[in-house]
Amino acid sequence: MTKKHILLITVILALSLLTACGGKTAEIRNDVAVSDISTAVASVLGGDTLVSVPDTFYSGSMKMDISEFDGCDVKINSKGINIDEFGILKAKDSSQVSAVEKTVKDYLQMRIDTWMVEYMPEERPKLDNAEIKTVGNYVMYAILSDDGKKAAFDAFEKSLTA
Repeated sequence: MTKKHILLITVILALSLLTACGGKTAEIRNDVAVSDISTAVASVLGGDTLVSVPDTFYSGSMKMDISEFDGCDVKINSKGINIDEFGILKAKDSSQVSAVEKTVKDYLQMRIDTWMVEYMPEERPKLDNAEIKTVGNYVMYAILSDDGKKAAFDAFEKSLTA
């Protein structure tokens, strides 16, 4: 055997060991209550200013029909000192996830389109940089600071992995 063959075999064995030992992926759960996930997310954001919106908020302000979801919770800042907001919506099954994502994208676009320029201009970047994450049948959006989004999405993902 040449040195090249020995090196090649060594690399293949090393990669095989790495894949076998560290390759376990977390299983995605689709049985977690939206309220439990929302509580976990809110807890990492700190403070007690984020509150769940009433059902009428979905149909009125968000233009959403909550009967289309298997669960939903949107939390907004109750003190009016910032526009911090996040929402978690659960599709009824995997075939509806893309429809839920579209609903959330439409809502965020509506928020951008109706923003009054003179209203809290320092908060506008949160809306412009709002993000959406999907894990399993769950879709989460976040209108938060960059640090807030990272913490919120980490808690969201951690809540849904076994």
